[in-house]
Amino acid sequence: MKLDRYKQIIENFFSLSILNGLNVLLPFVTLPYILKTIGTEHYGAYSYIYGVSQYVIMLSTYGFNFSATKRISQCRDDKQKVSNLFNSVIASKSIIALVLVVLLLLLSHWVFKDNFGTLMFVYSLGMVIGDIFTPIWLFQGMEKMKYMTIVNASSKILFTILIFVFIQESSDYYLLILLNSCGYLLSGILSIVLVKREFKLRFHRVGWDDIVQQFKDGSEVFGSTLGMNLYRNANVIILKQFFSDEIVGLYSAAEKVIKGFQSVISPAAQALFPHLSLRFKGKSISENIALLKKISLPFSMVVVFITIMVFIFAPLIIKILCGDDFVASVPLVRIMTLVILFGEINYLIGIVGLINMNGQSYFFRSVIVAGVFSVTFVLLLLPHYGVNIAAWAMSLAEILLFLLCLLSLYRITKHNGGR
Repeated sequence: MKLDRYKQIIENFFSLSILNGLNVLLPFVTLPYILKTIGTEHYGAYSYIYGVSQYVIMLSTYGFNFSATKRISQCRDDKQKVSNLFNSVIASKSIIALVLVVLLLLLSHWVFKDNFGTLMFVYSLGMVIGDIFTPIWLFQGMEKMKYMTIVNASSKILFTILIFVFIQESSDYYLLILLNSCGYLLSGILSIVLVKREFKLRFHRVGWDDIVQQFKDGSEVFGSTLGMNLYRNANVIILKQFFSDEIVGLYSAAEKVIKGFQSVISPAAQALFPHLSLRFKGKSISENIALLKKISLPFSMVVVFITIMVFIFAPLIIKILCGDDFVASVPLVRIMTLVILFGEINYLIGIVGLINMNGQSYFFRSVIVAGVFSVTFVLLLLPHYGVNIAAWAMSLAEILLFLLCLLSLYRITKHNGGR
């Protein structure tokens, strides 16, 4: 039985590694072409609309990627419970997304500045719809990451092909959003097919009580996710209010590089989340923390090595991925290497550790503090010291979150007396 569990973890790890390998490899193919074809200014305009749509996706995802994953991992053998969870989460995400889209369209004059910006946002709605019907939380909870790899890899490969077919000149930049939507929609369609064929789940109506329960379960995780997105994804939107699309493009390119390298490391922590959810259940806090420490050391060593390599070779990485026009992105990449180091360790300690030890409230407060710090730091200093402030804000927020997560682990241990 124990051997089967480890085999499952290894299978999930390799499935996620394939997916995240594509996350790294495909930008090596597409990013240089996109940046060379549309230029820094148009890339900045695209990044702004993409950032807004990703916020809609993030808010509609709520805390379900963790709360639903945890609940499904604990009742995966009860088909009726899994079916109710599946349908109630889909319904909850749909409600949030609908409210947000209507609100943004009503405020489009202020959010998107002009009709063309609003049209680009409408093009992005396929991303929102596709995400609703791509139940990453179900695949993770059932520990069937290979299905997550299938749907995401298919959508990314389609997006890559469409880029080379349709993006031929600078004025085609608006099509990038539409092509993203096509990829997300394919992911949603494939997910529905797999859910019906492999898990034998069907769509059915759910009561308001089920939907309200999902909101309750995910509320604390949502708070932490919102706080995390304040410093991980808000900078592009804030930069747009102070600087030109060209500056936004330079920053977005650097951020894209950092997130690409983060995706190399993420499979290990993602594969461990549902496994540790089961391992932690019924054990003492001291036993759980000992297990977390055992996992953290080798994980941290890998993260430190990748961080150092990215810092040293940042000029070469930018030259290969972005071209000579983006040389100004090199200092931004080097500052944000701290995001690779502390961001991945925070995922392991905070999400894999604290949430699985019922420390959601500790993690929630920590992330909110880090998010508010980052946004305040950017708003106060960005107009005076330039775009580097945005990179420093993200890095310092991750360091602050790391310290707060360690403090939270200490408080949990002290509060429970090691029990």
